[in-house]
This record gives sequence, structure tokens and C-alpha cells, in this order.
Amino acid sequence: MNTMKCAAAAALCAALSPAMAASPPTAPPFLDVLVYQYANCVKPAYHQADLLLQDGTGRYQIGVKGEAYTVELQERMGFSLQAGIDGPVAAVVKLERPPKGQFEEQARWRERWLRDVAERSGVALDERPLAGGARILTVNKGEIKGNYVGQSLLIDPVRLLFIGMAWPNTLDIYRGPDGLRHVREVQDDVWQRLLSCPPAA
Repeated sequence: MNTMKCAAAAALCAALSPAMAASPPTAPPFLDVLVYQYANCVKPAYHQADLLLQDGTGRYQIGVKGEAYTVELQERMGFSLQAGIDGPVAAVVKLERPPKGQFEEQARWRERWLRDVAERSGVALDERPLAGGARILTVNKGEIKGNYVGQSLLIDPVRLLFIGMAWPNTLDIYRGPDGLRHVREVQDDVWQRLLSCPPAA
């Protein structure tokens, strides 16, 4: 009798317990996929190094003509691109996505900030339109000096993505009378390789 009661109780529990559906595989985060793709697309000319996994939210401030703006981040990752294996750093890359609903506002402020940098430096802001309404904005110094020779920003409204690119003054080809031309050549080469990557899923 006890055996029958135990069996009945077990059957009742099984009937009342919700069936556990198999969990679908979780897709990797968007920026993880994108960074992995970029690491492969830039080879063999460049190699990804110093990968910074910065999951979660974050924030920093930018200022434009006395106005301060707080840039809120929902996702961010960063890495450097070395020219060749163990070579000097050609670019420092930061991928950032804002919280939902903040992309357009951030895009305006980020562009204002770059235009202000260009104005204060006495140089022109270079703007390059891309497919899907994306744009690359670049400010380069008028001469080769300091730790960095330029700064770029890709504004991608389709993927709600910002890609910041700082260009360190680390390549020997930047020295000499053709230094500024070489800066632009490296920038064009890096962007061409990154933009050749298939869209991240």
C-alpha cells in the first residue's frame, strides 16, 4: 500500500510540475561578434591586441564651447590594432552603443565635439558618407606632433553604433615630409579593411 501511495504521489507531482523546455542557445553579445569579425578582417596587415572587455554601462563627459554633455554607454569594447605581428600600434579602436533611444542625441553631441576640436585646432573636419546613412568624421592635426595624429568617429544609425578611432603617432612612416599623407593612407587602409567585414548578426 505504501508503495502505491508513493507511486501515486510521484505521478501527481509530475503532472503538476510544468514541463521544462530546452533553453535555446544564447547568442553572443553584438559587440563580441563584431570585434571577432574585425580581428579577422584586418589580417594580415594588422593584428588585434589589448582587447578590453568593458561589459555593462558606463559614462563620460564631453564639452563643447562651455556646454557639458554626459555620454551614457550601454555596451562598449576596445582594442588596438598593431601594424603587423608585434608591430607598433596603428589605431586604438572603441566600439560603443548608447542606451535605447539615445543614439540620435549622442550622434549630434559627438559630431559637435569633433567639429569643435577641428575649429580649435585650425584644421578642417573631413566627412565621408557611407551606405545606410553612416558617416566617418575625421580630424587630423596640421603637423606630426604629440602622442596622436588624429581622431575619427564612425556614426552608424543602422546598427546604433559608434566606432571611435584614435591614431597614435607610433609609425615610423609618419616621420618626414610626407608624414601627413601617410597618416591619411593608414586611416584609409584601416577603415577599408574594417568596412569590408560582413555585417554582424
